[in-house]
Amino acid sequence: MSFTGLKSAVLCLSLLALPALAADRATTSYQVADRQPSLLQRLAAALKPKPVHVAAVVHRRSAHGSAAHRVRTSAHGARVRHAAAAPHKRKAPPAMVAAQPVAAQPVAAAQPVTTAEPVTVGAAVTAQAALSEAELAAKGLALFNDASLSGGSKASCATCHFSTGHTNNKTYVGLDVVADGDPNGRNTPTLWGVAERAVFGWAGQAATLEDSIRGIIVNRMKGPEPSPETLAALVAYVRTLNYPANWQVKEDGTPRPDASAAIKRGYELYVGDGGCGTCHQLPSFDKKSKDDIGTGGKFKVPTLHAVASTAPYFHDGRTASLREAVKLMWEFYAKKMESRLPTEAELDDLTAYVGAL
Repeated sequence: MSFTGLKSAVLCLSLLALPALAADRATTSYQVADRQPSLLQRLAAALKPKPVHVAAVVHRRSAHGSAAHRVRTSAHGARVRHAAAAPHKRKAPPAMVAAQPVAAQPVAAAQPVTTAEPVTVGAAVTAQAALSEAELAAKGLALFNDASLSGGSKASCATCHFSTGHTNNKTYVGLDVVADGDPNGRNTPTLWGVAERAVFGWAGQAATLEDSIRGIIVNRMKGPEPSPETLAALVAYVRTLNYPANWQVKEDGTPRPDASAAIKRGYELYVGDGGCGTCHQLPSFDKKSKDDIGTGGKFKVPTLHAVASTAPYFHDGRTASLREAVKLMWEFYAKKMESRLPTEAELDDLTAYVGAL
């Protein structure tokens, strides 16, 4: 091919490539223009806070630390080079620290609180929670008859109170002096139904059964301080001492339909002219206060439940028979209230009713 022909061929190829080249350049120009942000986008980007990544900060600190190490090493020599072996710590700028995102820490689940020993509440039940009531009462019966609870092991609870709840019918001045009829003595009260009392002791000096038993052991029997286990067992036993069943009088104090005529007449006197119900109130037949008349408010009103089996009577055991006690109380009440004295038949009827309680 001649030079002229070659020149013509190149010119033709160039003309053919011009449209494609123009199209490609137009496309490239469009893509570049499309990638460039507008004025609003640039303003938004400038105002938007940039997150600071912890990894980047660490990287920059590491890089900065390395450069500082090299400068210090070259400037101060081997002496500083040894000290610079430790990582260089530098506080981050305040703005940088404030901008760092804080990751929420997981909260550990609450663990149950356990104690190595059971918590003791009061002197009684908790200390013997593992024992059944029957087992605890059986242990209490043994302690009730145990003389080691007293000073010198001279007496047990059963010395004055029989283990059936009855009393030994003795009036005690002290633990080792029996003084029948001595007005300075103190009559041993029955333990039947004692768990139902509002206060305990002749003077109502104890508010709970536990306090009453403890006071008797320590103060009257001169024994050692009882343990919570001992008190718990004694309380459990004493609570089993219920009144003997009575088929002639209901629980509310009224006579049953098949009760004797004397008991029915005696009930009418009890709530009427005899005035007994003023202090020995139904259905407990006692009063939750220290209003025992004739004692100056020193003693509580005792219950009349099972009173026929608890002679002698009154706090000092001054009367041996129930009829004598009923007569003495009616006469005292009649004088105080300026009412009539009872007849002998009325005394018999009232004694029959009170003896049936």
